[in-house]
Amino acid sequence: MSVAVVEVLARMRLFQGLDAEQLAAAEKLVFVNRVAAGDTVCREGDRSDFVCFVVRGRLDILKSQGTGRADPDATAVIAQLAPGDSLGEMALVDHQPRSATVRAAEDATLVVLTRKGFEQLRRRQPHAAAQMMENIARLLCENLRQTSARLAGVLLPLG
Repeated sequence: MSVAVVEVLARMRLFQGLDAEQLAAAEKLVFVNRVAAGDTVCREGDRSDFVCFVVRGRLDILKSQGTGRADPDATAVIAQLAPGDSLGEMALVDHQPRSATVRAAEDATLVVLTRKGFEQLRRRQPHAAAQMMENIARLLCENLRQTSARLAGVLLPLG
């Protein structure tokens, strides 16, 4: 299984640019978690300190539609994650509560890296941690551009 985890990490966008030694160091700091369909991985507003990488299955990202609606518990699926995708990158950067709920749409296998594990990687392999932060920045920029484009599609022009 050890070799499979390294191979999985090597395919993940957040680990792009890491060499074999850096990937081996990262492998020692992650664990595999299996989630059944319908289970919640994390909830919007929870304090959380981990990033997950989807190995198998599909996850729904749900965002609360807030109060002021007929159903104050209403949520919308704002994205779906598939193998190769990740979630929780912001938890490693800003230490803020989860911005959305994540629920398994089908049985899923996740590789999990905690903030503590990332800090250990930063101490042991600072260049690997720096590369991961650069990858996170790229991913967050990409997500922001997609969100801005989607928002522009639903807003009325000013004036």
